[in-house]
Amino acid sequence: MWNNMLWPLAAMQQGIDLVNRQMLANQCRLLRDYLDGFKAVGRLPHDMEGISFKINGCDSELISPKGSSTQRYVLYLHGGGFALGSLDTHRELVTAFARNADARILAINYRLAPDYPSPAGLDDSLAAYQWLVDQGVTADRLAVCGDSAGGGLAVSLLQKLHEQKAPQPAACVLLSPWVDLSCSSQSMDLNAATDPILNRVQMHAFAELYANKLPLDSPEISPLFGNLCGLAPLHVQVSSQEILRDDARRLVEAIQQQGGQAELNETPWMPHVWQLLYRYLPQAATSVRQASRFIKLQTAG
Repeated sequence: MWNNMLWPLAAMQQGIDLVNRQMLANQCRLLRDYLDGFKAVGRLPHDMEGISFKINGCDSELISPKGSSTQRYVLYLHGGGFALGSLDTHRELVTAFARNADARILAINYRLAPDYPSPAGLDDSLAAYQWLVDQGVTADRLAVCGDSAGGGLAVSLLQKLHEQKAPQPAACVLLSPWVDLSCSSQSMDLNAATDPILNRVQMHAFAELYANKLPLDSPEISPLFGNLCGLAPLHVQVSSQEILRDDARRLVEAIQQQGGQAELNETPWMPHVWQLLYRYLPQAATSVRQASRFIKLQTAG
């Protein structure tokens, strides 16, 4: 009898979840259209230069310090829950890394969910990495950097390179990385009251948009559960108060247990990806400098 009573409730909940996912997908599209209206030309500071082009059909930018002879390159993968974010939202942070790491930074508008779920973003990231290699950039002069969902993509990219037996980049920097899309980290609940930006319900909805019906704990979707051996040296930054704190802790611990090189830098009482506020928060500027120092130490330039 109870099963007969519960089945309609379960079906109703599935229907509600479907409607909510559709609403989120539409909201993501609307927000992207809204942000597109604020695109501006010539927003680079006077000491920076950039060129725009397409890689695998994706808008891309290569930004570097004017007059620099650096041969150090960084592939930057922006965050945004795999459904938001762009060259425009992250250009200032990319510029900060170019200046502090004395590097030429390639940033891309990889394809986004819900229109382009997994593995579109990873395919575009791999194409951008290969583009750099095709330009003659050797692995010892190359780093990968990503924030939030872009941090997850960065780890997936390293895993894909390892799978293909291709050389790893010299370094990888992750800012508040999202590497467990099943949202099973304890900090999802423990830090719910101290994270002003993210919450479990929101993250789970974005994860389902991206996953393309694959299980959220599958290695293709959540790189934390994939092969973590043989990856590039990692520098990971996370706030002690954000809900993704334990994603970062678990990733670093798992890599260290398997003999890899990974370091964790926790900063207290900062919002998710606080590095975006480097012009306004001293802690953010310090974090960008620390990450840039890691890139410079690990790469030839």
